[in-house]
Amino acid sequence: MTKSKDSNKSINAATCLLLSIAYADEKLEEKEIIIIKEIISDFFSLSKEITNSFYEQAIDNIKVSTDLFKFGKVLNDEFTYQDKLDFIGCIFEVAFSDGELHYIESHRIKLIANILNLNHKDLIQSKMEIKRFL
Repeated sequence: MTKSKDSNKSINAATCLLLSIAYADEKLEEKEIIIIKEIISDFFSLSKEITNSFYEQAIDNIKVSTDLFKFGKVLNDEFTYQDKLDFIGCIFEVAFSDGELHYIESHRIKLIANILNLNHKDLIQSKMEIKRFL
């Protein structure tokens, strides 16, 4: 993990990208909220209170955002390739949290993977690993 992975900008960007997946099918479900908060807390080693604060801030940011690229750019600048692979796995966790991968979620995940400069083979492998645990 990179030293700068803990910056507020990267936490906010990661939370916004996770929320963009949860909102993709236009239904934000309680399971998705719980998983997003768990991921942010675990991925960045944050307390529940700090996680909730970043979550609330990200909700406001994602509602007014028209572009996922700006969030991906932050992660590109601060994450290693392995961090980005780990994070795309987290994105799949959110997408599969309701038991299915909606086609818009799938499209958005591919877009995020492209923004993060992830190899397609690694994206598919990450997806298969997450599906295995369902």
